[in-house]
Amino acid sequence: MTRPAHSHQPGPILPPVMAPQQLGNLDSITDSERNALRPIGSTAREIALRTGGLLADLAALPGVLIFQAVQPADADIPRVPHVMSAGRRVVLVESVAWPPGAYDTTDDGRIHCDGVYIGQSVRPLLTALLYWRKTLPQDHGVCAVVVVHPVSDGLLSLPTTRMRAITWTSADNAVHVILHQFFAGRRAASPKVLRTLAAASGGPCRDTAIANRASSAVPDAWAL
Repeated sequence: MTRPAHSHQPGPILPPVMAPQQLGNLDSITDSERNALRPIGSTAREIALRTGGLLADLAALPGVLIFQAVQPADADIPRVPHVMSAGRRVVLVESVAWPPGAYDTTDDGRIHCDGVYIGQSVRPLLTALLYWRKTLPQDHGVCAVVVVHPVSDGLLSLPTTRMRAITWTSADNAVHVILHQFFAGRRAASPKVLRTLAAASGGPCRDTAIANRASSAVPDAWAL
């Protein structure tokens, strides 16, 4: 007896499985006028996801762990879309999307485009950075990188660095800039730091394999 042929029915489309070296998600990244740094022409989550795509390759490197939507429960500081840990270096990664123009920051952190204040400021990001510097062990270096995605074609001039702890970079150069920040320290991260960041991203770091991977020293091969 001949069995009837079974036609293949496609299954449901499932979301991609998160890489094990990434903790948290970006669901809590929302648009608000209270966000001191925010994209123009796109939602904050869309731009954070775009930056996350750039960071995916870094997440596969030994010793790297990415925490998403990081905000401690006991502090009134901005939620940071991505916080990256490698060795004893921690990098806060904020993301914006801006149209062409010449951008600059004032001494108090306000952002201007072509000389006009655009209603945004880097000061709250600096507040978050100072919080994590105070909270994490003193032997961990903490800095911040703002990734600027272009809204359209045209010359986009990034702000000059008035605050040494914050680096501005175009999206095209973001991976290189973050690697440079990591290379400044090549010692293993402490488990306490990983647990603290994991809790701030929405849950405890239960995966021992992840913790062990992230606690390894940053390899010398990362030299730029």
